[in-house]
Amino acid sequence: MRSLLAGQHTSSTNSSRMGFFLARDRCYSEQKRVCGDDLPPLHYDQLKDLSLLDRCLKETLRLRPPIMTMMRMAKTPQWASTPFLQDTRCVSPTVNHRLQDTWSERLDFNPDRYLHDNPAAGEKFAYIPFGAGRHRCIGENFAYVQIKTIWSTMLRLLDFELVNGHFPAVNYTTMIHTPRNPIIRYKRRKTQPQQ
Repeated sequence: MRSLLAGQHTSSTNSSRMGFFLARDRCYSEQKRVCGDDLPPLHYDQLKDLSLLDRCLKETLRLRPPIMTMMRMAKTPQWASTPFLQDTRCVSPTVNHRLQDTWSERLDFNPDRYLHDNPAAGEKFAYIPFGAGRHRCIGENFAYVQIKTIWSTMLRLLDFELVNGHFPAVNYTTMIHTPRNPIIRYKRRKTQPQQ
C-alpha cells in the first residue's frame, strides 16, 4: 500500500511539473506524427514511440526529482578517507542530477540530451529519480506509462502557456517536493482528437 500511495503523489507532482517544462509544440507535433493527424485514441503500443515526450519526462525528473533525499542504513562499517561512524547514508537526487562533472548545461531543460547514449551512464547514481539498487521503485515503468498517457491526452485537448512567464519555485516544505504556486494558462485546442 505504501508504494501505491507514494506513486500517486510522485506521479501527480511530476505530471504537474512536466507541464511547465514541456516542449509543447514539438510534443503535439509528435502526437500527430506517431498517432496520425486526426489524433485517433491513443494505444498503449504508441507510447514507446513518443520519444520526445519520454525525453521531456526524463529531463523533468532530472531537474525536479520528487524527493530531495533517499536514506539507507549501512549493514557494515563504511570507510572513505575517514570512517563513517553513523549507520545512515543519504543520497540526494536533487544534487546528483545537477553535478557539474556529469551534466553539461546542468541547469537547463534539454530533453535532447537523451537522444544518444545515456548522459549519466559513466557516473553511478548520477540519475536516480526512482532510486537505485534493490530499493529502486518498482513503479517506475508504470509511472512512465501513466504520465505519458496523461500528457498525451492533455496535449491533444489543450494548448498551454506560462502566465506572465511565471515558472514555479520548488516547495521544499513537503516530503514530496511540489511546485509552489503552480499557475499555467490553458485553452481548448480548435482541432479536437477523435473520441
